Amino acid sequence: MNKNVKKTVGRILVLALVALLTLATLTGCVSSNKKVVTLSIKDGYFGVDNKDLNGLENLSATELKSIAEMMVSTFSDTDFDNREMLVAAYRGYDMLASDFKDSEIKESAEDAASRNKGEKVNLKAAVAVIDKANERAADDKALKTKFYEDMTASDLKLLIGAFQTNVEIAAGKGFLDTLLVWIGTFLGWLTNTLCFGSYIAGICLFAVIIEILMIPFAIKQQKNSIRQASLRPKEMAIKKKYKGRNDQVTMQKMQQEIQELYQRENFSPYSGCLPLLIQLPIIMALYAIVIDPMRYVLGQSAGMSEAITAFVTAAKAAGGLGSSVASTSGTIVILSEIKDVSIEALQSFLYFSNGGEVFETFNGILGSIPKFTILGQNFGLAPSFERFDVLLLVPVLTFVTYFLTSKLNRKFMVQPATNDGIDAKQAACSNNIMDISMPMMSTFFTFMVPALVGVYWMFRSLVGLGKQFIISRIMPLPTFTEEDYRKAEKEMAGKRLVKKSHSVGKVRSLHHIDDEDFEDTRERALARKAAIEEREREEQQKKAKNTPFEAASIKEDRKKKGNAEDPAETENSADQNEADN
Repeated sequence: MNKNVKKTVGRILVLALVALLTLATLTGCVSSNKKVVTLSIKDGYFGVDNKDLNGLENLSATELKSIAEMMVSTFSDTDFDNREMLVAAYRGYDMLASDFKDSEIKESAEDAASRNKGEKVNLKAAVAVIDKANERAADDKALKTKFYEDMTASDLKLLIGAFQTNVEIAAGKGFLDTLLVWIGTFLGWLTNTLCFGSYIAGICLFAVIIEILMIPFAIKQQKNSIRQASLRPKEMAIKKKYKGRNDQVTMQKMQQEIQELYQRENFSPYSGCLPLLIQLPIIMALYAIVIDPMRYVLGQSAGMSEAITAFVTAAKAAGGLGSSVASTSGTIVILSEIKDVSIEALQSFLYFSNGGEVFETFNGILGSIPKFTILGQNFGLAPSFERFDVLLLVPVLTFVTYFLTSKLNRKFMVQPATNDGIDAKQAACSNNIMDISMPMMSTFFTFMVPALVGVYWMFRSLVGLGKQFIISRIMPLPTFTEEDYRKAEKEMAGKRLVKKSHSVGKVRSLHHIDDEDFEDTRERALARKAAIEEREREEQQKKAKNTPFEAASIKEDRKKKGNAEDPAETENSADQNEADN
């Protein structure tokens, strides 16, 4: 295995390792179905000014505070949501029971209202939750005695009140939030006015408008590609000069000459990256808008988004809807699942101290929630093998779309100059890796986000391909004939003769990689090059004949003639003698 093949294999392994690490990281990020939240005690809740703490029947404010602090230290939203269990106990359910099944709970509006008022408190279940939390607590947080075993319904309600939050209803006023809300409002107008309330049609139309607005960046990038393509003959001339030599010194010399060519022509290969860097934050901002319509399209606050998410994901026993929502899914899934569900329970949801205000605000925007369905299929949900429905076509079509568009886009874009042989094979190998790895990554992401986001990515990719096709026809890349390449070789050979006066007194490299650049060594270098090419032709002829008797006779002829007649060997010996002297 030669050096270049080893380098290519090494690059493939590195790319594969990076892809695996990325997939592992992303998988870890979405391994939890619940929204990541923290539990905290309301500021000043256990202070002397809290009138609700007066007239307690059993537990003192100090004892309640110690229980609350212990539960905060053991709170975990993944496997032990003690707040949820406490609220469920206040409503009469024991979530720690072996036969408990939250999915089987069905409550009428009247039953839910009575439970939220504490008319069916299960104190035994509440004590079991506190006891379980105490077992998990660290030594410095654990309660030394089980004084909480004598707690009353009033004590339990006060303890739950310590964890209640006051939801911020007003939306943020920052510049970035305001800008994104303006863009989201425009998306909402497109959806409701031109697309009859269909969010999928709205974001597709939105993608077309965004691609039109980004045309100046695409034109700038195409101009840079045309400029780079115009230098291709000269770049190929430089590469041809060093063809067949793959040592590090030669490669460095070749790259140096290419960089000097770019400098003479006032071209920067990195200037084409600027439009991409400018587009990146725009694309990320648009993704945030598309995936979080409640905040940006409907203009609600971040606090409202978090509150509705908490209500939807909380267990039915705790008064929520008992839904599982991935932490990266935004509010699309929330809105798609809550649109046709009664939200009366939100008024008395025990996680919030201002549940009534949250209910009134959210009830006011229910009519503005867009439609996320196509032919009865909810595209607001993420594709899943558990459901095994039509949404699984989205990842498949995403892979196909990205694979084909990457192949076709390459035909409209300038490709790096490569020599025949190992150089071209490496470029082809890199292209193949990109053609497979990027669609695979996109396909993986489609399992993390709602299906309509995958549809948005596919449509935007196709629109981008169409835009690139039109621009490539209006501003085509230059094409060159064999005559153009020969002229470039002569021009580059003439430029190398300029350095004749700078070679005096310098020690020559035994690699002879720069001899053609100087007049005093150019003739010998060309003779050496011709001898090497002649020798390569002879070796190819010998391999083609593949006759052992003829190979032996050629070897004897060489011994008779000796190596003195070989111009390349004679030249190398002379150069070595000069270096020794």
